[in-house]
Amino acid sequence: MFKRKKSLDFFTQIAKLIWPEKGWKRNFLYYWKRLTRIPDSPHSISLGFSIGVFFAFSPFLGLHTVLSIFFSWVFRANILSSIIGTFTGNPITYPLMWAFSIGIGGFLSENIDSDYERIGLSNIFETDFFASFLIGSLILGLLFGVTSYFIIKYCIVIFKGSRGNIGK
Repeated sequence: MFKRKKSLDFFTQIAKLIWPEKGWKRNFLYYWKRLTRIPDSPHSISLGFSIGVFFAFSPFLGLHTVLSIFFSWVFRANILSSIIGTFTGNPITYPLMWAFSIGIGGFLSENIDSDYERIGLSNIFETDFFASFLIGSLILGLLFGVTSYFIIKYCIVIFKGSRGNIGK
């Protein structure tokens, strides 16, 4: 029913995974409107979003959404906003997030010889490498999670306050 008349070729499908068809601005605005229109308290929405941002930094690939849903449920935060918060981790931001996490974690765990050329799936679970990745991601995730909590809460309070004055 909702299929295309002419299916996309393989390279076009790959390009759409990397670059949205309507552009990044429209994609961002869509998720922003979804976030601000959630019928919940600003605290719950921003707490869920910050939980999602925190877990976007975690080195547990493939479990970001599952962990953010579980911890949003535990802390009674908004689950939809936590899923939207995990979208801060995407193919453009992951290399930066991982590089800074490994660098900060290597510096703090005194494993300064973090060689970025040796990063690969075969050695990502080595003890010293994974420990530095985990330490750095916890610090950056906490920093960006707390920051995003206050920014999102402020924006949602302003947005919901201005929507209440439209009909008056």
